[in-house]
Amino acid sequence: MKLYDITRELFSTAVYPGDPVPTAEPVNEIQKGDAFNLTRITLGTHSGTHMDAPWHYIPEGKTIEAVTLEQTIGPCHVVSMEGKLTREILEHTVPEDCERLLIHGEIELTSEGAGYLAGRNLQLLGVEGMTVGSEETTDQVHRTLLETGMVILENLDMSKPAPGRYVLVAAPLRMKGMDGSPVRAVLMEGENLQLTPKCESAAESGSGRKLVLFDL
Repeated sequence: MKLYDITRELFSTAVYPGDPVPTAEPVNEIQKGDAFNLTRITLGTHSGTHMDAPWHYIPEGKTIEAVTLEQTIGPCHVVSMEGKLTREILEHTVPEDCERLLIHGEIELTSEGAGYLAGRNLQLLGVEGMTVGSEETTDQVHRTLLETGMVILENLDMSKPAPGRYVLVAAPLRMKGMDGSPVRAVLMEGENLQLTPKCESAAESGSGRKLVLFDL
């Protein structure tokens, strides 16, 4: 099995205009005589490589803790594209069985392209840019995608994985009532890699959470 870390380093990643700039401040330091190191961090819910929950744009949409693990972990297609992504281009590029789509390249998702992806009932869309759409269309593109229940990964580093089929692991932090969250996104590749479609119910696991299990 091969792993690809497609997450950008949090503090050195470009920040979307108007978003909080991530900072780190020492609270305790061993070199100053403390018994341990402890750091206070300040950041936005959309800092670094992050996930947009539907509530980011949709008032009745899911907040980040309600996004299921099954949605953020599973089979994924990686495609390489550049420029404006229209409906026509996407129709000839997105695989028929695609549930999670990651796009390598500098792209601008058009409004009609977003409408096509929304109609495909994707679970997840991931891009390398800080946002989807252009400055003029980003609000509408986000609404079109997120109102379906889809989640969006932004600020990915897709420089290493080649186009193809993988298993994506991109679980957000479990933060109640939030519109998004930083993630550590990883692609898994291997001939014998299979996603086992068995999950324990909350009652069975006793944890209030569902578990996704892998057979390797």
